[in-house]
Amino acid sequence: FSNVTILKLYSKPNPELLQLSSQVLAGSKILDEVVICDVKTILNVVAMIPKRLLLLSGEEEDCFCMVEKPGFDISDLGVPYSIYSDDDTDDDHNVE
Repeated sequence: FSNVTILKLYSKPNPELLQLSSQVLAGSKILDEVVICDVKTILNVVAMIPKRLLLLSGEEEDCFCMVEKPGFDISDLGVPYSIYSDDDTDDDHNVE
């Protein structure tokens, strides 16, 4: 077996949408192109979240928005942090 992956490609982000959103919203279209590559060549992983956008013309358009490391900002990866310590210093175990 070879360590390969199959990737579905997306278009470059819509430049007008990028400009209107101050470079925040990168909306792309899914392409009918598939690429097979060695997994060791992958440098980064992103999520492409489906989103229906309302354009300035009033039309709705389906696109995919890129999100890097979704959920990474709220995960603790099992690492104990001192910020999770109990702030209740008294010994009575009252439940509020």
